[in-house]
Order: sequence, then C-alpha cells, then structure tokens
Amino acid sequence: MNDIRLFAPDPIDFSDPSPYSLLEYQGHIIIGVIWFVAAIVAFFARKGSTLHIRAGQICIVGVFIVAITAIIMLVAEFVPPLALNAITSSYAVATAWLALQPASGRVRGAEYALTAFEIAAVGIFILASLPNVLSGVVPIIGPGIVLLVPLILLAGDINWYLKPDQRKRLRIARHLARMVWAFVIVLRAPLVEFETAGFYDLPDPLLVAGPVLLGVVMLLYFRNKYPARAPT
Repeated sequence: MNDIRLFAPDPIDFSDPSPYSLLEYQGHIIIGVIWFVAAIVAFFARKGSTLHIRAGQICIVGVFIVAITAIIMLVAEFVPPLALNAITSSYAVATAWLALQPASGRVRGAEYALTAFEIAAVGIFILASLPNVLSGVVPIIGPGIVLLVPLILLAGDINWYLKPDQRKRLRIARHLARMVWAFVIVLRAPLVEFETAGFYDLPDPLLVAGPVLLGVVMLLYFRNKYPARAPT
C-alpha cells in the first residue's frame, strides 16, 4: 500500500470491513458492480432502444441504492470523499433523468433544489477536508481531484440555467455527460477501496485521476459518435 494517501488513512479489509458491517459494505460494492455493468450496456446500446432504457433504469435505481448504503456506512464512520461521492453520483443521475423531461416549473424547481443540495455537499466536504490539508496529513491535490467532477457538474448547471431557450437542443448532451460523470464516480470508489483492501497497489493519482481521464475519453467518443448532440 502506498505510504502517502490522497485522502487520509482509510484501510478496509474486504472480508472484514470494520467499522462497517460485512453485509452493507459488500452489498454496497456488489450493487456498484451491477451499476457499472448496466452503465456499460446503456452507453453502447442503441440510444432510445428498449435495452438502453432498461439499462438506464437499472443505473438510476442502482446508484440510489449505492448512495443509501454509503450513507448507512457513514453513520458508523464519516469519510468526506465517500459522502461527497454518494451525493454527487445521485445528483448526476437525477439531473440526467430530469434533462429528458419536458420543461415545466416542477422540473426546473427540482433541478434548482438538486443544485443547491450539491453546493451544500461541496461546502461541507471542503470544511471537513481543511483540517487534514492544513495539518499536512493530506496533500491538497487529494480533495482537489475529488472536487473536480462536482465542480464540472455545477458548471454544467450554470450553462443549463443560462440557456433555457436551448433546453431542447442541449438535453441529450446534458443527459449523456451527466451519466458519464456518474459512471466516473461509481468506478473510482471501488477502485480506491479495493486498493486499500490490498487487492493491488497502484499510485493514488492514477486511482483517483484515471477514471476522470476515462470520462473525458468517453465524452470525446460520444462527441464523435453523436456530433449533433455532443456532450458539453
């Protein structure tokens, strides 16, 4: 295991994940793997097909279950990156789904509420991370990388809200981009946890930044495959 961690010590044994229960921890990981498989199917299935829609539905339900199990574990031991990941992944898929809905006051109100909730989560994460950063336990790049995806999504919200007349044109791009970033979050979490459990030993920057780079590659893929509705 690496001597320098980007997030404060978080060693977890997959077979004995104390202080978390075996059921909630392994269930959390297993549902995340199911989400990962469904996301792969949804990404590469023909858009709008029954397969794409069903896989997308599994993704939406799965990510909320993953978030709920994460929150249950956070009661036993609060880990700021895990908390922000749980909230941001749920926020990403929820706004991805809302992007496909007909414009209405109720939909816009839900989007504003989700944005406000995400901003609050980012603020709490920063406050929780500051002591470790200031004391030198965690290098600032750690929280910075964790914040990268939430900040990208919040910037996308600003673009979305400033162009209400272009909602119909941007909705597919927003949906695809949000699902890609949710995929990045769900992928990164088990990669880090399996590494801390001793399944492999990889540099922390690769573990946390690698999925983000993969997300960029996926967005470029969709930009090329669907040029008329490229993610932004």
